[in-house]
Amino acid sequence: MKKYKVRAEETIYAIYETEIEAKNKKEAEKIALDTCASDYKSSDWSNSAGDFTIEDIEEIEEWKNKNG
Repeated sequence: MKKYKVRAEETIYAIYETEIEAKNKKEAEKIALDTCASDYKSSDWSNSAGDFTIEDIEEIEEWKNKNG
């Protein structure tokens, strides 16, 4: 399992970041899209425009399975 840092943006006013464990970027994006923006680790709702989209996914760590 790999860990991905996912950054999502909403217009120019808000940026959200969180870390998601997934097998690949496609799975990380799906999990990120299914995650409520308010559940992201880092978020600022002060100027939200309501058009949440995934902007970038970056692999930050590969997790080693204890059995292999």
